[in-house]
Amino acid sequence: MVLKNFEPRLYQQTILSTCVNNNTLVVLPTGMGKTGISLMLAVQRLKQYPKSKILILAPTKPLLDQHLSTFTNHIDLGKDLLTTFSGSTSPEKRKELWETNQIIFATPQTIDNDLISGRLSLEDVSLICFDECHRAVGDYAYVYISNQYKKNGKFQRILGLTASPGVDIDKINEVILNLDIDKIEIRNEEDDDVKPYVQDIKMNYIGV
Repeated sequence: MVLKNFEPRLYQQTILSTCVNNNTLVVLPTGMGKTGISLMLAVQRLKQYPKSKILILAPTKPLLDQHLSTFTNHIDLGKDLLTTFSGSTSPEKRKELWETNQIIFATPQTIDNDLISGRLSLEDVSLICFDECHRAVGDYAYVYISNQYKKNGKFQRILGLTASPGVDIDKINEVILNLDIDKIEIRNEEDDDVKPYVQDIKMNYIGV
């Protein structure tokens, strides 16, 4: 399995090297390639565990579609092995899609419900990517999913992605604890390995 039409940036490669061996929280500004890191890590995990599954979680369907599009365009895997589902997909269909696909893109509430009902197991999942992972606090579905994964996953690896973890240190620590994070990788537009990729933004101010 190889990547196609994808040239990783230096900082993405550096971050990936951390993610390969650690549950990692990645903080990157919007548009700086967080999805690309999840893509590269998914390929690495599937090479290491060819029969395993990859689970990509995002809170909204547009975000899921974005992940699916990136994976479909850049990963050398049959399209019939990638699927996306949300609450609008019937429980029976979700069970079928889970069993017949290798990379699943889903909303957390959907996976939460299916775990509780016993329609699926995280036993063979070699990577869970929590997009917008700053939500992993309180009783949000990410917390339950992570706990079930820690209990049942045979090939555990967690990747948390966010553009902003927030400013409340207690909530940030709660996210780190809930997702069993080992390492944190943070970049912004001023970092030396990011600067070459930052595009100038032209802004037009319109008075209303």
